[in-house]
Amino acid sequence: MIYIFISIIYTLLIGYFILGIHRLFKTSEILSIEDASKSFTKFSIVIPFRNEAERLPGLLDSLSQLKYPKEHVEVLCINDESTDSSVQIIEAFMLKNPSFHVRILNNKRVSSAPKKDAITMAISEAKNEWIITTDADCLIPSQWLNCYHKYITSNPVAFIAGPVIYKSSNTFIDQFQLLDNLSLQGVTMGSFGHKKGLFCNGANLAYTKSLFKEINGFANNNHIASGDDVFMLENVQAIFPEKVGYLANKDAVITTFTEKTWKNLIAQRVRWAKKTGKQNALFTKTVGFFVLAANLTLILCLLSLLLFNTAPWVFVVTLVLKLGIDAILLQKTGRFFGKHISVVRVISFTHVYAFISCWVVFKSFFTNYTWKGRKHQY
Repeated sequence: MIYIFISIIYTLLIGYFILGIHRLFKTSEILSIEDASKSFTKFSIVIPFRNEAERLPGLLDSLSQLKYPKEHVEVLCINDESTDSSVQIIEAFMLKNPSFHVRILNNKRVSSAPKKDAITMAISEAKNEWIITTDADCLIPSQWLNCYHKYITSNPVAFIAGPVIYKSSNTFIDQFQLLDNLSLQGVTMGSFGHKKGLFCNGANLAYTKSLFKEINGFANNNHIASGDDVFMLENVQAIFPEKVGYLANKDAVITTFTEKTWKNLIAQRVRWAKKTGKQNALFTKTVGFFVLAANLTLILCLLSLLLFNTAPWVFVVTLVLKLGIDAILLQKTGRFFGKHISVVRVISFTHVYAFISCWVVFKSFFTNYTWKGRKHQY
C-alpha cells in the first residue's frame, strides 16, 4: 500500500502546482507597451561565457533585434578563460553595432564557482540598477526587455524569474528533454503562483543591484560551482519574499538548446541534481523527495509485475495516477510555450523518464562532474 500512498501524495502535489499555474496566469497581465511607464527602465544585461563560439552568433543576432531603446541598455560579456574565438566574435559584433553599448570583461576568480565570480564582477561594473542575466547559448525574443520593463513598473518587485524553453527537434533525446523541461517549468510556474518559488533559471533572470548587495551576493554558496540562480532565489525568498515575482509572458520566453548526446545530458542533469540537493528550503526538499519516490515507485511496481507477477492492480493504479496528473501538467505548461503535448507522447516517455531521473539522483551522490572543461567536486 506504500506505493499507492506515494502515488496519491505525488498526484496531490502536482495538482497543487497545476492550481498554482492557473493562479499565476490569472494574475499575469498581457504585454501592452502603451500601458507601460514612459520612463524606460535601464538594464545591464550580464552574459558570462566560456568557449561559446558556436552559439554566440545566434545570441548576439537576437540581441541586435531587441525592440528597446539602446541608450537604456548595456551588455556586459564576461570572458571565463575562453580558448576559442568567442572574444573575437563579440568584438566583431561591437564593430558592426557601435550604437550598442557592449563591454567585454575578463573574469576574476575568487572562489570555486567561476560563473558566480563572473556575475559578481559584472554587477560591480554595471552602471544600471536592474541586472538581467542570460546565457551565451540562448536566443532572446525581441520584446524581452519591454516585458521586464512593464512588469517592473507594474509590480513592487526586486527579483523576477522568467520562462525558458528548449529549441528541440523530433529526435528521441530532444523530445525527452522537451518534456523534462516542460515539467520543470510547470512546477516552477506553479510554485510562483503560490508565492513559494522553487526554481528559476539564470538564462532568464532579473534582479536589482541593491537586492544583490542586501543578501550579500553568493557569499553563502560560492563553494558550490553551479546554482547562481536557485540559491539566490532561496536567499531572497527567505528574507524578502514580497519582492519576488515571475514574468509569465509568452513574449519573454528565452530559447536555449538541448544536449545532443546522452552522456552530456546525464552530466548536465547530475550537475542540476547536485545543486538542488544543496538547497535548504524544506518545501524544496519535500517536493524533490516525493518526485523521486513517485518515479522509483513506478519502476519497482513494473519490476515486481514482470519478475514476480505480483499485484498487477497496484502497477495499474500507480501508472494511471502518475500518467494522468503528468499529462495535465505537461499539456497546461505546453500551451503556454506553444507546444502540443499528446497523452500518447507522455505515455511513451513515462518509464524512460522515471528510470533516468532515479539514475541521475543516484549518480549525483557518488560522482563528481565536468562542466565547461573543468572538474568540480563537492
